[in-house]
Amino acid sequence: MVDRTITLVRDDGTEIVADIFFTYHSDEFNKDYVVFQVRDTNEISAASYVSNDDKNGQLDKIETDEEWEMLEELLNEYADETKRVESAGCQGCSGNCHSCSECEGCEDCEE
Repeated sequence: MVDRTITLVRDDGTEIVADIFFTYHSDEFNKDYVVFQVRDTNEISAASYVSNDDKNGQLDKIETDEEWEMLEELLNEYADETKRVESAGCQGCSGNCHSCSECEGCEDCEE
């Protein structure tokens, strides 16, 4: 299973673990984005992602309202798809699981 977490470091040096919902490349803004939820909270946020040579990259603040609107629309689509999968289960489990992340290994699950 692929690790879908990131560790954020606040200005005061404290580390926060966040679960990645999805990543997205926008041709319109020519940027990569990561949308995530801070673990053990309801805080959902996003950042632009700039890769570097050591594969760790850097997160930057979203710069415009247009970018936030695009990401909000994508997050709504993601939430709708997640609800659909949770209510139907994945095809490989014939609906016996509640989401593909819970099956951990059926052939139709992407994870």
